[in-house]
Amino acid sequence: METKRVYRDVDLNLDRLARKTGIPARRISAAINRATGKNVSQYVNDHRIAEACDLLTDTEKPVTEIMFDVGFLAKSNFNREFRRVTEMTPLEWRRKKAPSESLTA
Repeated sequence: METKRVYRDVDLNLDRLARKTGIPARRISAAINRATGKNVSQYVNDHRIAEACDLLTDTEKPVTEIMFDVGFLAKSNFNREFRRVTEMTPLEWRRKKAPSESLTA
């Protein structure tokens, strides 16, 4: 998932993931659920949010640009999923994780 960044596909769903991998949808869904306890949507969004966290920490890109970069189309979905995964908003994450020298500049 990380190597090819398949999760960045805004139209990614279980059927598209199955086609891209050549693995039946039912097997992918069962494997993800068994390994993580999450559904495919949560699993994909976890990868998107992980990259968003890195970008928020390591770049000064606007949140909206990061949202699009990682595969979200709607800010409400991005914010909801970001809070589900990190228990904070993207801006709270950026403030908390930003290198200290950028906070004093």
